Amino acid sequence: MTVGPHPSPVRPALPSEWQARIGMLDRLRTLLALCIGNRIAHLNPAGALMLALPTPQAAIGRSFFSFVHHDYADLSELGLAVFAEEASKVSIKLVREDRSNMDVELWVSCIDATGDGTFLIEAHDITDHLKAAHALRAREQRLEGVINTVADGIITVDDRGTIQTFNPAAESIFGFRKEEVIGRNIRLLIPETVLSAPETEPGWVRTLASTPEIIGKRKGGEVVPLEMSVRELQQGDELSFTSIVRDISARKAAEERVFRMAHHDALTELPNRHLFGDRVEEAFKRARRHTEKLALLFVDLDRFKPINDTYGHAVGDEVLKEVARRLRAGVRATDTVARVGGDEFLVLLEELDDQAEAEEVREKLRKLLALPIHLAVGDVQIGASIGVAIYPDNGSEIAELTAFADRDMYTRKHARAE
Repeated sequence: MTVGPHPSPVRPALPSEWQARIGMLDRLRTLLALCIGNRIAHLNPAGALMLALPTPQAAIGRSFFSFVHHDYADLSELGLAVFAEEASKVSIKLVREDRSNMDVELWVSCIDATGDGTFLIEAHDITDHLKAAHALRAREQRLEGVINTVADGIITVDDRGTIQTFNPAAESIFGFRKEEVIGRNIRLLIPETVLSAPETEPGWVRTLASTPEIIGKRKGGEVVPLEMSVRELQQGDELSFTSIVRDISARKAAEERVFRMAHHDALTELPNRHLFGDRVEEAFKRARRHTEKLALLFVDLDRFKPINDTYGHAVGDEVLKEVARRLRAGVRATDTVARVGGDEFLVLLEELDDQAEAEEVREKLRKLLALPIHLAVGDVQIGASIGVAIYPDNGSEIAELTAFADRDMYTRKHARAE
């Protein structure tokens, strides 16, 4: 393709009926050209400006295809008649006189079928539009790349909860492939207990926005704790919601470990003194509300120290763990056993009618702890002195009950020693 100075061409003759219309073409602000065959017979001022020509006359006599990019060389050989046959716009690239490129939408109409044919060409510059479209597509691709690589699940739903997008992180969290969930309702991923409103009401989706932590449901049916944030997007008449979800199973497990470390004895996994105190306070409230008694048992092992000194701490630890197991086995599931010292335990018994019930449990535990303990070093045998305090007879506060049970334990221990 040759672009640059051209010899003065012979101006093609326009049909007489178009001579009167030239003024109208020149007033329009898009490229308009009249061609005889492939050669330009008239170009309006807007067209000259678009093609970076000094004047419209600079185009007269030149082939229109001298301004067409070489990528469309094959079309150039076929002539304008091919474009006219399309009867619709064609996207093509033109080359300006300054050698810069211009993307246009081109319409070609045949206005005289005699001779070589007369054609009206109309071209709209869409260069900026295509650049904007390409930039938008590039941004969309970058955004899609980010969405597909972030660790958080990103799910888009419409106002009825129908899933529209589902990124790879969401696939990993829920165990579903994107193809399995697109078009289905978000209830597939969230248990019914979380979403109670009818799915025809968009308000139920909004409730998730005020629920930062929810329970999700994996493909296999198992539940998973999630952190979720929901954003509402209104586009014209269409309402959609974007949900960002994060699997917090590891964090919940860590929180549970921290809680257990703070509230449970590391060796026996029994509640420690702090958690035991909380449970006693709650038990006091229930006992007052239902006018019931409860009992606090103070358990002190009799021969633990000699075993610990003789066989070492590892054997002593095994003894303590077995004592904890026997104490739990000797009370109801609603009762509480706690380790509050080296070889000291507390037992909380609820829903008692009288002290006799507590005495029965005390004797049961004493007998259980008197049985031999089978260890790798051989059988060892310990005993226990157990004191009993009754609420509200012997005190209305945990400190009072603990002190009373402690004194009762020493009384029983000394009485056996005598």
